[in-house]
Amino acid sequence: MNLINRTIVVLLVVALWAVIVLTAAAPGQALSWGRQGLDWVEVSLFQLQSMQPGWTYPLLRGAAIVVASLLALAWLMQELRRRKTPVVKMRLPSGGEAAVTADSIGRRLAWHIDQLADVNSVTPVVRTRGNSVEVDLNLQTAPDIDVPLKTEEVVAVARDVVETQMGLQLSKVKVNIDHAPYRPAL
Repeated sequence: MNLINRTIVVLLVVALWAVIVLTAAAPGQALSWGRQGLDWVEVSLFQLQSMQPGWTYPLLRGAAIVVASLLALAWLMQELRRRKTPVVKMRLPSGGEAAVTADSIGRRLAWHIDQLADVNSVTPVVRTRGNSVEVDLNLQTAPDIDVPLKTEEVVAVARDVVETQMGLQLSKVKVNIDHAPYRPAL
């Protein structure tokens, strides 16, 4: 739905931009085109009305109004509804239940992984999948690290934080490494 909304908005903005530019560039010609377009619509509607029996034209107008209103209402409700915060629910041995948000998992992972040597920054992307968690870790590291060794260390820390410390299931960890630039030799 988000892609459809963006596409519609982009098309409407481009059309509005074109109308504004044409109107500003040649206001007299733009008004003339507008009048011609409205005249064409009026003639087309009268031709359509004259070809139909008397009761079908009001029925078609009513149906068009109802369909357009329902589509607009559905689109508006989709835009205004509250987005659910992604959470992972877990059952406690005592019979209780806890819910942990994906944002809090990401903050905790970022703090623990940022403490590792040669890690300049980390940006976690946490996705919840039912009762488990998938994590993408975008790291910026020193330029001279041992990539396989650092990746294993980061995955081990992520697994420890999510599974041991937080008590959640970790289904997948993906580590994306971006090396910081080398410092120029002096």
